[in-house]
Amino acid sequence: MSDDLSTSHKLMRRLRDMLGLMSSAGLAQGAAVLALPLLQRYCYGPVAFADMAVYTQMAGILGAVATLRMDLALVKHPEPAVARATFANGLRALLFATGLSLAIALLLPLAGSEMGQIQWLWCALPFGVLAVGLNGLISGWLTREERFGTMAAMRAGGGVAGEALRFAATPMGSIGLIAGRIAGQWCSVAWGLRAMAGAWREAPKSTKASRSVAWKQDRPYSRFTTPANLLAMAANGLFILFLFEFGEGQFVGVVGAGMAYLTVAAGLVIRSVNDVFFKHLDDIPTHRLLRHYAGWSLGLIALSTMGIAVLWGIPDALATRVLGNAWKDMLPIMRLLAPWMVPWIAASSLSGIFPHLGRQSWTLALDALHLVMVGGLLWTVRTAMSSETLGQSGALQLVRDYTLVQGAFYGLAIGVAFFAIAQAGRR
Repeated sequence: MSDDLSTSHKLMRRLRDMLGLMSSAGLAQGAAVLALPLLQRYCYGPVAFADMAVYTQMAGILGAVATLRMDLALVKHPEPAVARATFANGLRALLFATGLSLAIALLLPLAGSEMGQIQWLWCALPFGVLAVGLNGLISGWLTREERFGTMAAMRAGGGVAGEALRFAATPMGSIGLIAGRIAGQWCSVAWGLRAMAGAWREAPKSTKASRSVAWKQDRPYSRFTTPANLLAMAANGLFILFLFEFGEGQFVGVVGAGMAYLTVAAGLVIRSVNDVFFKHLDDIPTHRLLRHYAGWSLGLIALSTMGIAVLWGIPDALATRVLGNAWKDMLPIMRLLAPWMVPWIAASSLSGIFPHLGRQSWTLALDALHLVMVGGLLWTVRTAMSSETLGQSGALQLVRDYTLVQGAFYGLAIGVAFFAIAQAGRR
């Protein structure tokens, strides 16, 4: 009886933590939802959103490996000395990744890439990658201490500040969208560093020996989770990067803005559930893990299906009237993209199940397959193109095919997670 009460108490604590993160993060996401139509109508056109979409994917791909996933390793270290050493290892990797991002941004124009034509990319990309990495490390530290309220406030404050700064940066032109996003991320960094300052000072300073000990414990995260994240971000980012190189700027901007709307709500759920789900997996007995995962995955699928169904109730004419004629194709494109996000939300929110089971290599294999699937689709499209640019019909067909590939992959990822849990239960 006491075990049931204990399990119930832990479940309520997990729900409280998730709801706390989601409600506070919802403030930031709500600000984004309110800001987006105003930014589209009065401040920035589709071309600016095309630049923003490309920057977001590039920063996401580099940010996925910037700390060698020491942000995730931090969560599992109760000892302050080891945690601080892990943080230091992640910071060293982040500085290298920041330099690499600068080199990439400088080389793109020399390679004749369309991406190299984005204004101030050489400055924006390294500052953005550094902000993404620092936010990850700080979030890992605060999650380790179960300071979910502080972490939620940090994210909400940075998100709201970022949206406000996008409006303030309108005179900068297209780069203003990117600059506002980066400035908001640095607001979160400043808030987070202040929040963790006390515990940081109390923790023993990291030494070469302590960093070496921490690295030996955390090596699986760099060997398996880091390349898996890189492959996952690359698989998702290739679609936008391909469109930017071979599609029309207007179309890419509409796709980028549409995905921004879709990922606002999805990101709220994924990030909030993932942080808490991974932290509290240790509280779940192995024999109950399958039921636990099934309940959460089915619940997330139902929630995201209901949310995405709203798109079909919005008249096309209303969207055009609110946003302007330049955005008349956005809602139909969002309807084409939305279905694959249902399994994506469930699979990504609960992806912590693989490192929890010690199956990081499975994640790596899955993400390698994902990249092959998306890369294969894009290679097929590229070889079939009769010119150097995609026409409107060709671009729309690519969106449809991309949705099918993405939906198939994330459905497979959920199935593999069930198989991994079942195997663990038999051991």
